Amino acid sequence: MIFTAEKIKEAIKSKEIIIDPFNESYLKSGSYTFTLGNKFRKLKPVEFIDSRTKGLDFEEFEIGKNGYLIKPGEFIICHTNENLKIGDNVACFLSMKGLIAQAGLDALQCEIFCEPGSEGGWDGKLMLETHNKGPYPIQLFSGIKIIKGIFIRLN
Repeated sequence: MIFTAEKIKEAIKSKEIIIDPFNESYLKSGSYTFTLGNKFRKLKPVEFIDSRTKGLDFEEFEIGKNGYLIKPGEFIICHTNENLKIGDNVACFLSMKGLIAQAGLDALQCEIFCEPGSEGGWDGKLMLETHNKGPYPIQLFSGIKIIKGIFIRLN
């Protein structure tokens, strides 16, 4: 069953879903909108990546008030402003928001499903593997609406 806005509010009240900070105006009839955080990570330049590597080396940056211009073909890892924690009987599918996706930005290149009982992977925030697949640079700003979460209950 997909949670309605009312069911999402009930699950937040019972702490089955924790969204912090929670903004009721981001609640839609069947989803919750998450916003872009103020930091991103970029892989440090290397000659190649050995697929047997246990970890990768990243540089971390903050998005300033002028935003960050992601160029066509560029890949960065962003996070949401909101922390998310879901209970053992709840899962969450993630989906891109309209206009920014139509411009070619894919912030969910790899992850579209949050397992039951999971917490965000970047200090409690959702990690967004972000790739500009469009033909134009896109200016990103902290706080923009970027993805939505669709919550379901497991039987």
